[in-house]
Order: sequence, then C-alpha cells, then structure tokens
Amino acid sequence: MKHFIIAIILFFGISSMHIYSAETATVEIPDMEKIENAVRDSRSPYYYPDLMKKYLGNDTTMTLQDFRHLYLGYASQEDYNPYRTVEIPERIEKLYAQTVHTESECDSLIKYARIALSDIPFDLRQINFLIYGLRQKGETEEANLWEYRLKGIIQAILSTGDGKAPETAWFVIYPADEYNIVNRQGFTATEFTFVEPYFDYISIEKNPLKIEGFYFNVKKLLKEYNRKFYER
Repeated sequence: MKHFIIAIILFFGISSMHIYSAETATVEIPDMEKIENAVRDSRSPYYYPDLMKKYLGNDTTMTLQDFRHLYLGYASQEDYNPYRTVEIPERIEKLYAQTVHTESECDSLIKYARIALSDIPFDLRQINFLIYGLRQKGETEEANLWEYRLKGIIQAILSTGDGKAPETAWFVIYPADEYNIVNRQGFTATEFTFVEPYFDYISIEKNPLKIEGFYFNVKKLLKEYNRKFYER
C-alpha cells in the first residue's frame, strides 16, 4: 500500500541536541519476527511491559538492544497505529512557528507534548518540543532524561541500516520518523517516493556529500496497518 505524508519538522536549535550519524551506531539489520517474539515473552529480558516501565522510569542504563526492542517492538503492540495522529490546537501550531517563547508559552508546549506522548509514545517531534520547553524553564534534570530517551530511539533507528539502499534501509514504525531522521543528519527532505514492495525513499536537497536520498523499510508498518485496519 502506498502511503503519503506531509511532515513539517521544526527544530529550535537547542544547543544540547546533536546530529547523529549512522557511523556512530552499530549496524545490525533487525529480525522483526525475533523481536516480536522477544517482546511478547514474559521470560525475555525484552518483555515489552518491562521495557516500557524501564523507559518511562528514571532508568538511564538501557542498552542499544533495549531501545531497539522498545522502538521496533512497539509495532507488535495492539494499540499501535502507524498513522495515528493527535489533533494539534491552532494556538499550539502558532507556537511551533515561533523561535522565542515566554515561560507560559513553554508551559503550553510542555503540556501539549505530554498529552501527545501519552498517545504516541515515540513521537520524536514532540519529544524534541518537550526537551526544548523544559530547558527553557530551567528543568534541566528532566530535560536530560528526555534527551537520553530521544538519543536512544534515534540510535536504535540508525542501528538498523545506513539508508543507502533498500537492502540496508533504516527501519521505522512511523512515517514521520523518516523526516526526523533525515533532518537530524543535517539534510532537508524534498520529495517522497514509495518503492515496491515496502520501502520509502526520501529525496534530499543538494548537499556537499552529494547524497541524493535515503531508504526506509516500512514492511512492519504496512503489515500491521493492513492487519488491523484493512484485513477483515
């Protein structure tokens, strides 16, 4: 199934945020069936309820494998919907377009980000807004914790490939994550193309590295969406 998405990824230039590259992550193409079995097995160290509890707690000892199972394993949870969206109030959209915010505006960004993340726990855009708002208010400890989580998720995605070809495409469970990953490599997305049987290709603007675009594996995304919303 072809799918299309318009994603506007706004970043506020937070000095503490980093651009992550695939070279910094250990690349291992994931076995999605093995991951699915692991997160459903209560005897497994990657049993999903335990992983999520660890993620949402103050635990900063999660490994790359923990984050890989947490992120990719979410696609095997019954409440997963890759095209779920959270309605964004107009007043919040206006705040996204600003580069400077008052304390009360930061409170609004934080409040909405928490609401959105309670429904879509790995919304990278909202995690970024949450970190920004917390830092602006001087709530450094929680901001650092969320930055740790964000980095873990991003590294989990980058560890699945290098994005250079379909065979080494990055695995994602949300279409919007493709744009976040491209942005965090320091590139700007220009065009989306679906490549059969289950790849998204994001073209990017001309750049000194002469990279034309990146591939993303959306097989699990399409499988789960079709199973839950199309197959009857």
